[in-house]
Order: sequence, then C-alpha cells, then structure tokens
Amino acid sequence: MIEIKSVTKQYLYGARVLDALDMEIKDSEIIAVLGDEQSGKTTFIKVVSAVEDYEGEITLDGKPMTQKTNDTIVVFDDLAFFENHNFFYNLAFPLSIRKVDEQTINGKVYEAAEKLGIVACLHDKVKKAPLLDKKRLAVARLLLRDARAVFVDDITHGLSAKDAETILSEIQPILIDFAKRGASIVYSTTSIAEAKSIADRIVVLHYGEVKQIGTFDEIYSHPNNIWAGEGVDKCFAFEEAKLERKDGALKLAFEDGKYILDADKFEGKIVNGFEDKKIYVGWHGEDYADDSERVENVKYSYRLGDKYVNVTESGKQVVCDVKLDKVSTLPNIEKAYLFDFENENSIEK
Repeated sequence: MIEIKSVTKQYLYGARVLDALDMEIKDSEIIAVLGDEQSGKTTFIKVVSAVEDYEGEITLDGKPMTQKTNDTIVVFDDLAFFENHNFFYNLAFPLSIRKVDEQTINGKVYEAAEKLGIVACLHDKVKKAPLLDKKRLAVARLLLRDARAVFVDDITHGLSAKDAETILSEIQPILIDFAKRGASIVYSTTSIAEAKSIADRIVVLHYGEVKQIGTFDEIYSHPNNIWAGEGVDKCFAFEEAKLERKDGALKLAFEDGKYILDADKFEGKIVNGFEDKKIYVGWHGEDYADDSERVENVKYSYRLGDKYVNVTESGKQVVCDVKLDKVSTLPNIEKAYLFDFENENSIEK
C-alpha cells in the first residue's frame, strides 16, 4: 500500500502542485489520475513514485519512498528510451543493470516482445519506429519484472483513437494482473473513458490541485466542485443564477429573472448564507430539461458512444439519443447541483 501524507511539490519558479495531498492507494487497487495536459498528471506520477523530490511523506508498505526502488516500475510520459539503440537493448537494459544473467534476459525480452507483437522490431532502432510500436515497447517493459507499485503516465497520448484503443486493450490486462498480485497501480490519462474503464477510483486534477477522489459514479453523482463535474463529463454545464425565496419557496432565477425554476429539491440541503445570492447551477450533458421555456438552435451534432451531442449556438452540449434541430437548454432541476459563485465548490450539505 502507498500512503501519502501532507505531500506538496513546489518548483523553483514558484509553482505549487499537489498541495498537502493526503490519500492511500491500497494493495490491488488501480487509481486513475484524470486531467487535461496542464493538470499536473506527470508531476503527480513523478512525485508519488519518488522520481522527483517532494515535501511530506510517502511510504510503500510502510517504508519511506525517497527514491525510485526495485519495488516500483514507472512508464514515463516521454517513454524514456535510448533512442539510438534498438528495441532489444531497451528491454534488456533494466535487467542487465540488475545483474540478471544473459540467458534469463534473452528469455524475458523475447517473451515480452512476443506478447506485445514487437518481436520483428527487436533489432530496429527505436528512433525510427512508429509511435504505436514505441508505446508497445514501453508496455513490454512492464512484463520484465515484478513490482509492488506500478506507475503509467498517459500511455495513449499522441495516438489516434484506434491506436489508443489498441494500447489500452494491451496494457489493461497487464495492470489488472499486477493488481491481482497485490500491487498498487497509478495510471494517468486525459480520457474519461479510459479512467472509467480501468480504475477502481479516480483522482480529478486541475492545475495541480486534486479536486476530488472517488469512484467514477461517486464523482459523477456528487461532484464536489465544478472542476470535478467537468473532469468526469466533458459536456458538464454550469451557469450563473440567483437563489431566491419567494412566497416561502426556494427558486432559481436565470438571466436576471427571465427564467424561474422551482428549487424545492434543495430545501434544507444548502449550507447557510446563500439565499438571495448569485451562485452557479451545474448539470450533466444528459440532464437538460425535456421541455423548458428556453430553447436554442442546434449548430451541429456529433456522436459520443451510443448518444448524440447536440451543440447549440451558445455552446451548450445537450446529450440525447438523437440529433435535434432545437433543444431545451435549462437544467432538469431534479438532477442539478449548486456551487459557490466565488470558489465554485459545492454548497450542498
């Protein structure tokens, strides 16, 4: 198990990431670190794997992780190859520096290469290989030795959707096998679908801050803030509104009172101090009202899994079963969330 206590990383130029992070990554657990390319995923991987220095305490099985050890395997975002050497050399290197005998190295290298379909590449220089084969080489390294913790940083980055799906299908059973043997796994990605499919829990990152940790369903159903909502749903919408009490009933007023929605659902469920104030109302792309007073034209539609996303002229992304010419763009209030206008955190109890 990896225990992370009050861990902070601050760079010399002043940027602070992972501020006072506390969490555990259990034995046999797969954690997905989810965020965009500027979210700090690589820093998270490098700090938690002890490749980079940090403030605080990280332990693996109760022992301090102050530097990368034989108990960990890290697949870096830049893949960290010897580009001027061939595939065989790159696979053999981590074994040869551990004084593994030549016969064992040959056997392990060919076995790993065969499983990833790169035997024909073993004597080719890495720098001349296509990106997909380089990614397969990186994944093959996971098969060379056992570990108590495995870290994989954005392995599908830069690939086409088809090739990303291929790599995911190849690495997922390897990571699951490590987990079955008791290892802790950390896998970073920009893809919601990848995180959802591979992880027991998800860490949502935004500009170096952990916004929420939980299962996909936990975060999707109860986002702690707007960033967490957007992290697990690219179609998540939020809009300024005013929380009012009229004739004893809670209301949400949109566009300076042009549209008023009943907010009985939130009665007694909001922390004090937000009545008669501006807030944000958030909702998922599939949680628009079926028929509201506010209607917009659809500018274009695109396929997302088995659904369509109907994008309006104002940028709303309405997810439903069919393409539409017009859509309602106010939320189904029964499935909406309320957030502080200042800090964008949830104001629900």
